[in-house]
Parts: sequence; structure tokens; C-alpha cells
Amino acid sequence: MDTNDSAAADPFLLLDPELWVITSQSGTTRNAMIATFVMPVSIVPDRRRFVTAIATHHFSHELLRESRCCALHLITRDQVDWVARFGIPTGRKTDKLAEMTTTTLQSGAPILTGALAAFDCRVVRSWSLGDRELYLLDLLESRQFREGTPLRFDEMWNLLESGERSQLSESLQRDQQIDREAIDRWAAEAGDS
Repeated sequence: MDTNDSAAADPFLLLDPELWVITSQSGTTRNAMIATFVMPVSIVPDRRRFVTAIATHHFSHELLRESRCCALHLITRDQVDWVARFGIPTGRKTDKLAEMTTTTLQSGAPILTGALAAFDCRVVRSWSLGDRELYLLDLLESRQFREGTPLRFDEMWNLLESGERSQLSESLQRDQQIDREAIDRWAAEAGDS
């Protein structure tokens, strides 16, 4: 997926968001996922907030809904292998955080100490968007673990091995179909179709 060749046909492809790892835990069950929609939404230093949108069919959504907390992590290009680890298997069948060094901060969500930075958050509110749940998060605590530049989507895609790219592409196409159906149901229920 070379976004530069297609940008003229679809300006949406000009967007190149940071790649995030979102961790969540409910009870003893934990998970991690890859996300591209995480956005800081406050400029007030003592009231830092984020919004994120999580697909409702993902296991992380279930854990985030139950626990009302999560941790957001930025990663660097030398951690591109985390994309396959957290983006390909399902957390319903495997502990994606096994053998990873983690700690916890105020919320109790797993913190990946090898990440570039981590933001420990609690859920303030959430809204259904049909295919996604939009979460408003208050930042409880943040830590920078190393120096570096956050990995962005386009760079990640170009760094992946072809097999990983194929697996992620298949997952993306499957998720797009699930999301399309969820959006259509939601719009029909709201009378927006």
C-alpha cells in the first residue's frame, strides 16, 4: 500500500498518523492492539486529554469498556515488529503481552516499558459511532522511556516484511467489511441512511 501513488486519487491517503499501541486490562485479562486514531484534545497542561476510537468488534474494546482505563504507547521504527505482534493475532486466543516487559501506573493498565512513551489514561466518556466507540480519556500520568521519533503509518507499512503486510492487508479488508456493516446498521437505526 504505497499511499503516495494513490494520494492524488484519494486525498485521505495524505494523512499519515502516528502508530499507537493501546493496552487494556480487566481483572487478569489483558490485551494490546495497534491504533492510528489517537489525538490529544487539550492544551491545558494540568488537564491533558486524548480521544481514541476503537472498533467495537475488537477484544480491546471489551476490556476498555469494562475497565474504563487504558494506556497509550508511541513506538519507534525499530519497534515495527510490535505491529505484527499486536496487530495480527487476536487477544481472545493469545496473550499478546506475554514475554513483554510491563509495569502499571495509576490506572492499572499494562505499560510497555520498551515503548518510546506511555500515557496512562482513564475513560471520561464514550460515544457510539456505529463501527467504533469514541473514548474521551483523561491523562493520569505519562512517561518517556527512550529517545526517538514516533513511527507513522506509511513508514510502518513500508518497513513490514511482505508476509506481515499481506496478513495486515487481509485483516484490514476484513475489518473494513465489518465496519461498513456496523456503520450501515447504526445509520439505519438513527434514520440517517
